[in-house]
Amino acid sequence: MKQMLIQIMTDMMPFMKPLVWLAGLAFLGGLVLVFAGGRGWRKGALAAGWIVLAIGIFFLAAQGMGALLGAAPSINFADGRKMEFFLVPFWQLGLSALAGYAILRILARITRPWK
Repeated sequence: MKQMLIQIMTDMMPFMKPLVWLAGLAFLGGLVLVFAGGRGWRKGALAAGWIVLAIGIFFLAAQGMGALLGAAPSINFADGRKMEFFLVPFWQLGLSALAGYAILRILARITRPWK
């Protein structure tokens, strides 16, 4: 069972970096909606926040599962082919996504559409 879970985590690793970029794009899109204003901007910003929150929870859960399996899951944001390594653990990605969600929530509540 443990070997099967480790294999599943290994198979999922190529899809983790695009998931990080999706969270980043959702956060930036939410910020644009907050500051651009207009019709329905608040709902769009909150929807983007929910996407960021879901991805953050996923990364925290993946970190917990990796810890149970004896692994330290992380993403390399450098070029591994050039032997460059900039490893970021999943828990840091998850917490930053949760912080992004909190920022979008707060800004959506306190800002008014620009007129």
